[in-house]
Amino acid sequence: MSRSADQDLADLAHWHGVHTAYHDLDGQRHPASPDTLRALLRALGVAATSGAEVAQALAEARSDSALPDEIIVTANARWQASVGTSFDWVLLAEDGTQIAEGRAEDSLHLPALAMGYYLLQGPAATTPTRVLARPAMAPDVTSRTGQDRSWGMTGALYGLRSADNGGLGSYADLARAAAALGQQGAQFLGINPVHALGWSVQDIISPYSPTHRGYFNTDHVALPGLGPTPADGLIDYAAFRARHKPALEAAYIRQKDSAAFQAWRDAADDDLKTFAQFEALGETRSHDFRDWPETLRAPGPAAIKAAGARADFHAWLQWQAETQIAAAQASARAAGMSLGLYLDLAVGPRPDGAEVWMNGATIARGVTIGAPPDQLSPEGQSWALAAHAPGPLAAAFYAPFRKMLARLMRHCGLLRIDHALGLARSFWLPDDGSPGGYVSMPFQSLLAVIAIEATRAGCVVIGEDLGLVPEGFRATMNDAGLYSYAVWQFETRHDGTILPASAMPTRSLACFGTHDTPTIAGFWHGADIEWWQRVGWISEGERIRRHGFRARQRHSLRAACDLPPTAPKGQILDAIHAGLAQAPSALVSVQLDDALGVTQAQNLPGTIDEHPNWRRRLPVPVEEFSKNEALRHVTGVMQSHRPPLPAPREKDIAS
Repeated sequence: MSRSADQDLADLAHWHGVHTAYHDLDGQRHPASPDTLRALLRALGVAATSGAEVAQALAEARSDSALPDEIIVTANARWQASVGTSFDWVLLAEDGTQIAEGRAEDSLHLPALAMGYYLLQGPAATTPTRVLARPAMAPDVTSRTGQDRSWGMTGALYGLRSADNGGLGSYADLARAAAALGQQGAQFLGINPVHALGWSVQDIISPYSPTHRGYFNTDHVALPGLGPTPADGLIDYAAFRARHKPALEAAYIRQKDSAAFQAWRDAADDDLKTFAQFEALGETRSHDFRDWPETLRAPGPAAIKAAGARADFHAWLQWQAETQIAAAQASARAAGMSLGLYLDLAVGPRPDGAEVWMNGATIARGVTIGAPPDQLSPEGQSWALAAHAPGPLAAAFYAPFRKMLARLMRHCGLLRIDHALGLARSFWLPDDGSPGGYVSMPFQSLLAVIAIEATRAGCVVIGEDLGLVPEGFRATMNDAGLYSYAVWQFETRHDGTILPASAMPTRSLACFGTHDTPTIAGFWHGADIEWWQRVGWISEGERIRRHGFRARQRHSLRAACDLPPTAPKGQILDAIHAGLAQAPSALVSVQLDDALGVTQAQNLPGTIDEHPNWRRRLPVPVEEFSKNEALRHVTGVMQSHRPPLPAPREKDIAS
């Protein structure tokens, strides 16, 4: 290909937000190959196989329009901009009602709009312009709790033990855990994603590999008579599901005619009915809809007919899940938690699942989401998850994203967006084997949607911003009202030594670790380093080098926490938790794993079967949370070092 053809391809990629290069953690530049650019453009629906296709696509991209595709305005404030032409316009609300009209004479003037979504119809034969009227900021901790700072705990829902969950943590266990922790002063309880995994799949256990992120995991539906959690420290999902699924079927037979379920089902939107149809179809066919007959590979009359009455069962399952999650949030709030449940939004859905099937027009084809090498995984990661393509998603007025956020936010006080960097740019791996590359996402538009939905639900939002963070990303996210995610073991100086907790960002949730990192005990002993060598990522020499570096990090952490070299495990835990409690961050979380002295992490990023991911149980049942000495000790440390701090009143500020 000639240089001019290469340049045309690069120009087309740039026009559509495909990055022609990226820099890794070490600052090394990785240019995107022509094959990568073509593959990513193809995923965006842009044909770029030949020079003629590239030239045509460039010409279409550069064509002028009187109005932009989208306008973002601040709610309740007037807006104007030069448009360079004259035309009549009409503004429509979400329900299609006309709320304003006028004429643009070189400049377009819009009235002050209530928060929400609008369509602006301008010159004839043009596509309506999307208008997002967003609040100045998403809800903050102070406005939701009346306090400037808050603390809570996080843990794995699947790992909760109880006298009656049968082997997997349930939504009833969640309610009991939240009540116990709320009574000890915690203001929230965070858990792994509880998205639907799919009734017909047998081997999917990762909460980050959902079939649909807008619906809920029915493995956690509580039922009577399942018996206590087995003593084994690791979960046997197959054995649990073999007992749980028939019990769900029996419960449905007993409850399917209840007035409460029928009222809920009748009030549900069409998306719930479509999701239930997908689940029903998966039972008689493969769980992967791409293997289904052509007539069933998208929602429609054929799918409705083929799903039949069985879809009602899957609607009932969602009713059970939603009802029990709502009860857990009510239990948390009744116990004194100002925020209650802290839910997690996964990066994307599986390519074979319901979210892709239901949103075929917005899904990027021929790619999956991943990440280049970073501090979480030295080999990089392929998450095998589908991505919504930015252009088609915008053309759908972000409907899949909006609906998904609304369903989750109405059940929680905090929502964590996993890999929030994907709001700005997403790392796509082409199915054809070409190297991966970044694609820009409509960052400001997605932030506007998040702010609107969070304000409607009264939900505080945290953006997990670990990894290769683009310049200005955190500031932009914070300015929109989202909180950053500060993991203490990653808050380091240039030489890798750990900073004191006092250096944590104010507008953040601070924690020592996550489900993807070593626990405090694991960090101290280098359990993650041992696992990296065990799975073959590092050599023996690299293992020794990393342990030496970890020793330097421990020394810096001792200095930050004023710990002597001979400090025992309990003193180390207390010092780290006290340091977190005194951090300036608005939100602080403590892991249940750390509070209960667990060494091994819940997940080793970049592995599937090499490490027992998503299978570790907590050592203490939820019935003992209120009286467990270790747990009460940690909550006491948090309460004593981070007492509630009421937000200053206006007259106090004025004085």
